[in-house]
Amino acid sequence: MSHFTSVNFKDENGTSYGIKHVDNKPRVSSMSYLYDIAEGKVSGHTLWSKIGYNPAVATTEEDVWSYGGTYTFPATPQKMEVLSSSATADADIGTILFDATCDVGGTTTTMLDAGVDFTATAAVNDYIIIEKAGTTPEWGIITGVANGSLTFAGGLSSGGSCATARTYQVLDSSAAKGAMAIKIDYLDSTYAAKTEIIILNTTTAVDTVATDIFRINSFKVIAVGTKATPTNATIGNLTIRGDGGGGIFSYITAGFTTSRNIVYTVPLGKTLYVTHVSVGASTPNDSKVQTCRIFTRANAEPTTKFIGAGSIFYTYSELLISNTSQDFELTSPTKLNEKTDIKVSASGLTAFSGPVMAILRGWIE
Repeated sequence: MSHFTSVNFKDENGTSYGIKHVDNKPRVSSMSYLYDIAEGKVSGHTLWSKIGYNPAVATTEEDVWSYGGTYTFPATPQKMEVLSSSATADADIGTILFDATCDVGGTTTTMLDAGVDFTATAAVNDYIIIEKAGTTPEWGIITGVANGSLTFAGGLSSGGSCATARTYQVLDSSAAKGAMAIKIDYLDSTYAAKTEIIILNTTTAVDTVATDIFRINSFKVIAVGTKATPTNATIGNLTIRGDGGGGIFSYITAGFTTSRNIVYTVPLGKTLYVTHVSVGASTPNDSKVQTCRIFTRANAEPTTKFIGAGSIFYTYSELLISNTSQDFELTSPTKLNEKTDIKVSASGLTAFSGPVMAILRGWIE
């Protein structure tokens, strides 16, 4: 006589669940917590990473960002401006074909504006920017033009819709070889996370609509031109600086599409967990093996995590690198609370002179 034992499993809500069977036998798969986050299986958790690069570190301490030198956080919330270093007329510029507010009634892949014949100047592969300084700025690539409507079959970047009246701009891809528009992810005076899209105008500085930008967390190209010999990246160096030419707060090197700036501030209501540190340093023009000191830093006291003085940065890890790159998995994640500023710094020993890179990875919740 056979006997079977039934085991019932319940989750934290009391809902029963079972174990997958393969060939009539139970199989259990154990995955890394970060893998579960990557697959969207952990509610409210998102993978996080920051990349930094400094092209020329010597024996004076610098921060790891592509502009080089020491990074200075904005002292006060402020309006900022964005510009390219290239004055070429068809380089980093967004030529606006249409600038208006759409009609109610569109969808996630169509926008309506009665009485506007888009076929006159717009074309497939042009970009549409929606509410560039609104609550949820987003963009899409146009796949169809008609009298009174535009289609973007791939949808909008944030999954939004044109069902309601929203402001829009259509950018002429055929008029530019480089970057046309960029996206800034920033924190306001309360450390709340916000986004703004800026349409470029070569070396002419374009002001942000926002006047209370306090921290820059991300700076990326989101639209590029298709004119003959396009670069699919910036042609000049792109800079975010204080309005009227104040301090530089982020920077995209010519030929790239994102800032390589390790500086980051944990947004309001969020907690960051750093799990991996990758660093590298090289002295390409030196026949000797030189060493660079690279260290991760935060303005939160390591034991209490208290941010007593925002200008005091504490060392969280310290590494020595000699013409190589290394990846380090932290045995336990470093927890960083909301409003914490973090960065990675480097200083060469003896005669070190060369590029330094750093990558931080983890999750935010």
